[in-house]
Amino acid sequence: MALQQPLLLQFKRGTPSSILTVKRADGTYTWTRLYPGLEVHDLAHYAVEDVLGLEHAFYGILAQGYNIEDFEAPREERHPDLQPKNLKPEALQTEHLVNLLLTELQTGELLDGFLSQLSTILTESGLPPMTELTTENLSAIRSCLNELCTCWRATKTGETLELRLE
Repeated sequence: MALQQPLLLQFKRGTPSSILTVKRADGTYTWTRLYPGLEVHDLAHYAVEDVLGLEHAFYGILAQGYNIEDFEAPREERHPDLQPKNLKPEALQTEHLVNLLLTELQTGELLDGFLSQLSTILTESGLPPMTELTTENLSAIRSCLNELCTCWRATKTGETLELRLE
């Protein structure tokens, strides 16, 4: 991944909520409390963005200096760059891909025709296809995500799971 600046992601397990801190190489950081279960969503973003080498999805946007809370504001109150109509297609495509991966995790079964389902969703959303997503790197994303989920489940309260994106 060729981010504007490398990131250190810290997922600190807490009770009742965990904390995600994203530290940039320039010393700035952003953080948020995560509702239970949301950690997996953010881990899925990591798996997708790392395996595909994406620069303009969630973590890439944070690397540019935006903060997590910038995404938490109602859409119409967000910085113009962060309103869906102004985001690069990669950011929106990634959200759809992450949501399909989360569906698989919730059901415990791989989706039949995953790539064609994603293609249909992207077309219906007016987005171009994710040409960088292949059967092979989808398998790598799933493997990475499964490993991250295993690591997260093994993380005890008060401990931190650290990941790097560059």
